[in-house]
Amino acid sequence: MRIIKSSIVILCMAVIVFGQSVEINGEIVKVGQEDLVFEIKGLVCSFCAHGLQKGISKLKFVDKKKYTKGVYTDITHQFVKVGLKKNKIPNIDKALAVIQDAGYEILKFYVNPTGKALKVKEYEKVSK
Repeated sequence: MRIIKSSIVILCMAVIVFGQSVEINGEIVKVGQEDLVFEIKGLVCSFCAHGLQKGISKLKFVDKKKYTKGVYTDITHQFVKVGLKKNKIPNIDKALAVIQDAGYEILKFYVNPTGKALKVKEYEKVSK
């Protein structure tokens, strides 16, 4: 019984220290304190993923040392993970605009600014 309790405590501490995860189209995606994750619809080829990656990587809050120029795209599971610079507040609206201007539908985005509480925002398409 003691071993089980210790294991549970260690597991809870790992979640707090290392961030939290979310399931996106069958893939478990870790959302760390310096990550921004977008669940999108319509990302179907690697050429499209490269174009989206190029657009997002131009944003000032993106840490280009992470992933590939700061952006990881998963066309199979339809999500984009963006590495954030430390102590830099991301302009989520700009990232949303880049994704939408590239022709993709944004379903949700996930942030974990404290590393302890995953925040999920359903994206509502605003008509122009």
